[in-house]
Amino acid sequence: MSKFRSVCRFLHREFGFLAVGLTLAYAISGVAVNHVDSWNPSYEQTVDRRTIEAPGTGPTEEVAPVVIERLALAEPVRNIWRASDEDLRLIVESGTIDVNLTTGEAVAVQVAPRPLLRDVNFLHLNQGKGAWTWIADAYAVVLAILAVTGIMLVKGRRGLAGRGGVLLTLGVLLPVVYVVFAKYL
Repeated sequence: MSKFRSVCRFLHREFGFLAVGLTLAYAISGVAVNHVDSWNPSYEQTVDRRTIEAPGTGPTEEVAPVVIERLALAEPVRNIWRASDEDLRLIVESGTIDVNLTTGEAVAVQVAPRPLLRDVNFLHLNQGKGAWTWIADAYAVVLAILAVTGIMLVKGRRGLAGRGGVLLTLGVLLPVVYVVFAKYL
């Protein structure tokens, strides 16, 4: 058994060092994307409100140039969308600008990528596909090896025969119990 523990210790140490960077990236991204209902973890959003002289609710081809001129935009308009008689949306490089044509109220929503966090989210969510899929799969295998070798490292009452066994059981039961309660009750 000591030879087996020695192999486990070796594998755990080597794969542990290998997994540090990926584990940190996945951990940071995991916390960020878990709260996607509260914020956008990949893009920072800013909202700017202002009022222009209302151009009225004429045809889009007539009011859009007036709105663009009155807003004095620093970037070109990519597209124009008329949501209703009163609402005009300008789509620009940095986001959108919604203008109420009767009140002149303009709401600009700009998005900018969050440095580093957007990149780790891109990896965590496997948006790049291709080679990253294989890297992520290999990382999952490394995590499984770390889990299995890790439980064999400690002997006695702190290991599987004691506190370690209790913690291992809790760690296995936690996702099972959650799924049962979330899905079936």
